[in-house]
Amino acid sequence: MLFGVGLVFDTPEFGTIVMGANEELDGLLPSTIKEMIGEQIIIKKTDGEEQVFGVISIQINHSIAGKKNIGICLGKGISPDDIPAGSIVYFNS
Repeated sequence: MLFGVGLVFDTPEFGTIVMGANEELDGLLPSTIKEMIGEQIIIKKTDGEEQVFGVISIQINHSIAGKKNIGICLGKGISPDDIPAGSIVYFNS
């Protein structure tokens, strides 16, 4: 598991972005996390449906508490309504 989806939103410039955190990844370098994520992810929705998404870009931010928040841009062809909060993001390895 990469992270549980805490936030999904749409931006005019980049399209849909999913965000979440996983404390197991906090000790890793951002470059390592990006390499692990790769070019595709699997999102398992709250209803159990799994879907593969292409990764457009990845942003990793550090919180004041030293936690890493991961944002994955999925692009403009996906609606935020298609990915409910509580969905799980997995590596597609």
